[in-house]
Amino acid sequence: MKKYLYNSTNGLFGFALVLLLIVNFYAAYIENPLFLNISKLLFVPVFLVAFLAKKRILSLAFMAFLMFSFVGDLFPFLFAEDVFMANALYFMGYVCLLVIAIFNFRFDNIDKIVGTYLLVVLLINSYFLYTICNVLNVLIIDKMEMMLFGAKSWTLMLLAFTSFAVYLSNQSKASILFLIMAISFVFSDVLNYINHYYIYNWSILMLERGLHIVAIFFAFKYVMEQSSARTKKYLQKDINHENIFLADNVLA
Repeated sequence: MKKYLYNSTNGLFGFALVLLLIVNFYAAYIENPLFLNISKLLFVPVFLVAFLAKKRILSLAFMAFLMFSFVGDLFPFLFAEDVFMANALYFMGYVCLLVIAIFNFRFDNIDKIVGTYLLVVLLINSYFLYTICNVLNVLIIDKMEMMLFGAKSWTLMLLAFTSFAVYLSNQSKASILFLIMAISFVFSDVLNYINHYYIYNWSILMLERGLHIVAIFFAFKYVMEQSSARTKKYLQKDINHENIFLADNVLA
């Protein structure tokens, strides 16, 4: 029965993923502004309905991420020119994910050599980000928008870095899912800025939307895996306690 429910949940999420990809690829191809905004509004609700269909529980940090993401998707629909507020809300959503990653990070599990490697990677990426910010400083006239770009990019970089560190520390299935989610958000955001500030192309938009959908998909898969791992852990504890109790009765 549990296997059936697990397979049906995966099937439901797989269907939601394919449906959203098809709708958004079509929206990017026809380049209709209204349809583009409406199709983006489906990102969070469709996956959330599939998730809540099995009466699962969400953490406060993940609920906050979903709220910021959905309202961020809603802003371009209500206020077509207000990109700044949408990006500010996405930034807050990424901060929520970063909080989740930090709480999963265990510094004691990181080897000194691996820790040094991660620090070097972080410094190199920081330099590249600083260089990109200097280049975009010419294109982005609004200083507030430039500061937001820097803050959001730093947050995404730290999210990917921390996710990779968490994966190296425990190498669990949940950490792999979280890392894929973080990388998908990073590349999606990069393509978004390329499309917005350099060259607009429907194929770039299609790829950016696709990566964003995949990122949200893996975010929900991460939560499901964490919930499943917690359930298995509690069940194992109950079995161990029961075995100890039976052994004590036998010895008595």
